[in-house]
Amino acid sequence: MLEVLRKSERLQLPGNKQLRLDNVRALSAEDYEHLHAEATESSDTEKRIAIVFGAESGAISSELVFNAASEATFMRFDALYFFGFAIQAKAREMLEDRKKMRISCTYVAVTPDVVMSDLLKTSKSSEIFSITGLPDIAFYKTSEKTPAKEPLYQVKLLGLDIFTPHNCATESIEANNLPCWMLDTDYNGMSFIARQVFFPKTAAWDNLQKSLKGRFADSVWDHLAGTESEAFRLGTRNRIAVKVIDERGNELMVVRDAADAR
Repeated sequence: MLEVLRKSERLQLPGNKQLRLDNVRALSAEDYEHLHAEATESSDTEKRIAIVFGAESGAISSELVFNAASEATFMRFDALYFFGFAIQAKAREMLEDRKKMRISCTYVAVTPDVVMSDLLKTSKSSEIFSITGLPDIAFYKTSEKTPAKEPLYQVKLLGLDIFTPHNCATESIEANNLPCWMLDTDYNGMSFIARQVFFPKTAAWDNLQKSLKGRFADSVWDHLAGTESEAFRLGTRNRIAVKVIDERGNELMVVRDAADAR
């Protein structure tokens, strides 16, 4: 992972911006329990960066995030980067809580091509890593109810917020420009089950609509390519999850409890 990071030292950010990490080097396992490497970030000012690599076959956990952030803060690093193939929803939420973490934390998605080892052509122009963000949603209770008088809820995808590490700014991608988003109306905290699926940015609906020769109303296609869910009843866990697939294929998820509904 260190060698791949050295060869792909420039991270592509939104707006054709780049983030460069220099002097990437391993940290001693005797001196550091949770941190794996360090580097210097070249931006407006030079920053000392701590690096953690996630497991090849697992997601970055909230426990790892907490322990690594505590160690990085104690060792006086300026920021902490997590490079991984996946990250748990709770761990993602922790990264966004700047006040609680006490250090700037960023998750960087690693393409699965890295595990191909020698089969992978890794050059300085390869985009092995990508900065990701969080889905921005509106979760609210509707005025309708089920026949059993249970409340119905809806979710509206507002977009995707991408965090830019070097200036601590957030850039947004509009919901209509996202390839796919999915809704789990009874998220158990471990396994995501797509109960509603939408594809806003695609022309596939046009071709399918022509093939079916008007057998469905236009409103059906508008809904499938839309950014607002069908009204639904919450599951027994009283918790939802929304997963967005961005143009690079990264899976980004946000979790909300019933108490968060407007």
